[in-house]
Amino acid sequence: MNSVKRKQPAGVWAALLAAILALVSVIVYQVNISSAGYFQNAAVTNQILYSVLAIIMLVVVVVLAQVKAAGAAGTVVELISGLLQIAVPVLLTLCLVNLIAARAEGLGFIYFSNADVLLEVQTPANLSSATGTIANMVLLGVAVLVSMVAAFFRTARKA
Repeated sequence: MNSVKRKQPAGVWAALLAAILALVSVIVYQVNISSAGYFQNAAVTNQILYSVLAIIMLVVVVVLAQVKAAGAAGTVVELISGLLQIAVPVLLTLCLVNLIAARAEGLGFIYFSNADVLLEVQTPANLSSATGTIANMVLLGVAVLVSMVAAFFRTARKA
């Protein structure tokens, strides 16, 4: 409890924010594919797996920031934390790119169909599904940016 009260470095707060954004992104994704609409049951391969791995890595970065280690052990902790901070944006970017690739055609169909088909395609369920997908993409994009920024901040406390 004493370590929680201490002031945390900016990297820890940025990693926590990125983890929260990635978690919210997973929730929005799950709601999107389980709700009625165009993207119902249209799961993207490894989307959940990569997102959860990124969240776990961010949690490990935060936990490693709480570890007091000196000498070689401290170097190993910093090295592992640094590698995880590099891997997280890669995984989240992979999620974002896969989501965009899987959803681009559907979004184009919903929003840019010709006038004859537009009334049949732009149902409330389909528009809600498209909005959820766009929200998911935005959340993932912000999580990617925050995790990239987090990698440039210190996570270990100054000795």
